[in-house]
Amino acid sequence: MKRIIAVLSLSLALLAACGRSDTRIVGGYTHDRRLTDQERQLFDTAVASIDDVKYKPMSVATQVVAGTNYRFICKARETKKRGKRFDAVIVIYKPLPGQGEPRITSIERSAR
Repeated sequence: MKRIIAVLSLSLALLAACGRSDTRIVGGYTHDRRLTDQERQLFDTAVASIDDVKYKPMSVATQVVAGTNYRFICKARETKKRGKRFDAVIVIYKPLPGQGEPRITSIERSAR
């Protein structure tokens, strides 16, 4: 009987741990959060050459790979007169030190 209670208690503890909201998938992105000053600088540098759309990052999530992927959730506006507004996701890859410069790997846009 004690063994059954111990097994049930352990099972309940494991189930409770699995249901935690901060549980992350190995290799996955972190939860979205506010940008740090360094992340904002990385974003500004990476999008500086884009002239036809103005992007404003609202949050960021990171993924550790052979370097770091930064997934920025953005508000965007076309710069032409009466340009459309839309939401966008920009992924910037920052390689390990000495392995190259950060670069945009994708921009996905969606209508508001």
